[in-house]
Amino acid sequence: MRIAALACLAVLIAGPGGTVAATAESPLPKGVLLPKGVPVPNDTALAIYIPAGELESRFYVSSMQLWAEPGKALDEARREVGRKFFLQVLEVDENYAGAYGLLLAIHPKWSVEAGNLRLDLRYRVLGAGAELLLEGTLSQSVGLNSAGPLGGFTNAAFRATQAVLIELLQNLAPNATKYPPAGELARIDRALLVDRETPASTGTAFYVNPDGQMLTAAHVLRDCLLIEAEKDGRKIPVMLRAASDLLDLAVVDSGQATEHALPLRAGQEIVLGEAVTNVGYPLHGLLSSSANLTRGNVSAYGGLKGSLGLFQFSAPIQPGSSGGPVVSDGGELLGITVGTLNAAALIKEGLLPQNVNFALDARYAAMFLRDSRVPFTEVEPRPAGELRDVNAAALSAVLQLSCYQ
Repeated sequence: MRIAALACLAVLIAGPGGTVAATAESPLPKGVLLPKGVPVPNDTALAIYIPAGELESRFYVSSMQLWAEPGKALDEARREVGRKFFLQVLEVDENYAGAYGLLLAIHPKWSVEAGNLRLDLRYRVLGAGAELLLEGTLSQSVGLNSAGPLGGFTNAAFRATQAVLIELLQNLAPNATKYPPAGELARIDRALLVDRETPASTGTAFYVNPDGQMLTAAHVLRDCLLIEAEKDGRKIPVMLRAASDLLDLAVVDSGQATEHALPLRAGQEIVLGEAVTNVGYPLHGLLSSSANLTRGNVSAYGGLKGSLGLFQFSAPIQPGSSGGPVVSDGGELLGITVGTLNAAALIKEGLLPQNVNFALDARYAAMFLRDSRVPFTEVEPRPAGELRDVNAAALSAVLQLSCYQ
């Protein structure tokens, strides 16, 4: 893939027919001019941020028996094209701690129509003090199979990245004196970098103590640069407090007191067949923004074959329900929703699963919370209460989580 990417860059710079030709000394396309005194390669330390989810993007095209790798194309464009234009290209992620002169945040959107591939790059350029210097959207359309089978991803990524960097050079006329490497990502409001229009993932969380700390599924928060909870239209910034990929659990902290924390059942015993309620925020952007409440029962003590710590329940769930509470009719937390069977894959095998969903047993949540020194309440097993009151308590404890990159 690297060889193909370099070949694509050579076509981009050397260009057939001279349409984007450049001199051997300069990567600039023919006819493109920069302000006087702007060096290329430029000596400004340029940090480039691309969301982790976009960099990991890949899918299998069964008709061609090939993997399409838009994420890899973007990463190689950042590296290869970036270093044609800047002597220092710094690859930014959520843990980046280096200094920079300019910070470029890129948010790509891919689309395919009539055999053509379109890449829209929305970008923002920030200075060392997090001031917004430049923003816009640049687009490139290429044949899906230009530069080889599925080569359009690399072609579009290289062309669009080149266009953004030229826009930056033309508008800001940067150099290391004008933009010295004094910026630190740790001091930047991360809301300035992320795509606030579309969350990378959404899920459900619920208050687990009066201090405003919430429990959720860890996979909802993977690679988040910014996490936000929402309740009744009110947005609440939250910070990751603790996480376990093994248990698929995480705690986020709102820093705001609440009266609506859910208690755990003392001893965490689950009764096969007992009625349960699941509360969550499924199908973000499709359903209304209010929480969904579904009813079912504990179907089995185990989960998928070979899994540990899960139980099966029948209350229907959808994408976005992950991290939501599974609550008894006594109002006690029994488990945390973590997933469901892949119905689409099983249908191909002639099977149609119905309401086969999985939750992590609350006893593992209790161990995780103790190890993380996060307080919680346990109550003795309660008889079924007034369903209206139990539902109201569960609904008041849940919030929608949005992960932004």
